[in-house]
Amino acid sequence: MIRELKGFHVLLMILTFFGVTFAVNIALATFAISSFSGEDVSTPYQRGLEYNQTLAARSAQRDLGWTATISLARDAKTNGVVAVSIVGKDGAPRSGLKVEAMLRRPTDAKFDQTIALQSVGDGEYRAAVGTLAEGQWDVIARSAAEDGTPFEAQRRFVLQ
Repeated sequence: MIRELKGFHVLLMILTFFGVTFAVNIALATFAISSFSGEDVSTPYQRGLEYNQTLAARSAQRDLGWTATISLARDAKTNGVVAVSIVGKDGAPRSGLKVEAMLRRPTDAKFDQTIALQSVGDGEYRAAVGTLAEGQWDVIARSAAEDGTPFEAQRRFVLQ
């Protein structure tokens, strides 16, 4: 038995189609917003207002002339080791500094951690980190010169 397709049936099919489409879009948008806010820093507006101070600090760091070599490695047990080597403008290693490193996971801030590095001599600083998952990691090394000029170096690593 073949039934006749009436206007009511067509209306019901169209409403069902758009209802499912809207429900899926709402579900996906809710999941996207709850899993990643889209912000790289917690206070982006405040950071924008402080941009001139950031430019002044970078200029002072450039005048300082220091360079840093950063490495991040994992051992056989997936424990991480961060090493930072700092060299002055004259090419001599900068020893006796207080150096800290921030490990950031670009995709999930709950894995971020800040560690103090220990001097091992000749301008090199190291610290064991613990277990590091595979994927991208940013290492941001921070220190300061004797006159208080801040120094910051950053590098991204992909661990496998």
